[in-house]
Amino acid sequence: MTTPGPGTGRPQGSRAGTGRALTLGAGAIVLAAVVFVAVAAFPRSSGSGSPAASASSGGAASPAARGAAATPTACGTPAPVLGAASGLCTAPSAGATVSAAGSLPAAASPSGSSGSSPSPASGAAASPSGAPEVAAPTSARGFKVRATVVPLAFPLPSTATHSYGDAWRAPRDGVARSYNQIRGIAADGSYLRAHDGFDILVKNGTPVLAPFSGTIVDAATRWKPWDPGRYGNVVVIESDEPTSPGYVAILAHLSKTSVAIGDHVERGQVVGRTGQTGNAVGTKPHLHMELRAPFLIRYGYAGVIRRLDVFDAEPSIRAADPRSVR
Repeated sequence: MTTPGPGTGRPQGSRAGTGRALTLGAGAIVLAAVVFVAVAAFPRSSGSGSPAASASSGGAASPAARGAAATPTACGTPAPVLGAASGLCTAPSAGATVSAAGSLPAAASPSGSSGSSPSPASGAAASPSGAPEVAAPTSARGFKVRATVVPLAFPLPSTATHSYGDAWRAPRDGVARSYNQIRGIAADGSYLRAHDGFDILVKNGTPVLAPFSGTIVDAATRWKPWDPGRYGNVVVIESDEPTSPGYVAILAHLSKTSVAIGDHVERGQVVGRTGQTGNAVGTKPHLHMELRAPFLIRYGYAGVIRRLDVFDAEPSIRAADPRSVR
């Protein structure tokens, strides 16, 4: 049995137990503080749940990871700070998204599907407006000489300043050959020659472009007797495009040509330079262009029937003119 301490009503043994408990509690608190400091002093490894792992794996980052240092990506460039536009890699291609593995995914087509966008159907070239070209007529049946549009490219660069000059069947002097258009019959029964082409006013030396792909042919063997004094230097192209097979373009009055008979040219290829050769001397500088069909078209003038391959080129040229696209 314990005895009360002096001046107290408590046993002496009870006071000693209380002192020991206080000592043990204080020690536990100190130990816990030491453990806390130790844990705080040594950061956790970058496991799957750490901010560092979230940043490097491409997963969603915690708020604590915002402002973390940039890490290298597959492009070899720093990834953007998390919280900005994520995962962009501009080395291979601007705006391409890097996948979790660091490789570039397949490019998306405009429709949003993976892979490249579909190309137009084979043989279906696009017009300046982007619509597929409609094939030219393949026979004279129902052929509209003033309204037919042959799919072609404009024969001058889009940067060239140009305007339009004399139209098809404008009056012309001189003898009407068997392949020339006429505008009537004189009192003596002779034919009044007309303009076979369409003129594009443009400064001398402007590059002339092939209106369609095809082969360079010899005008002198196609239309007889050929009159070089009238046409000057020419490039004559017979189309082999699926939308205009056999159609022929005559590009006349050139200052120089850069192709030879038998050459194959591609649409848009430079074939010469504009000039004032032939009977264009003294006129406004222009490119004279004719279109001729792969069949003969029936014309009647005052009871005279003639069959020619020439027709009005203006609708085709205007349709191809980049300035006409809205």
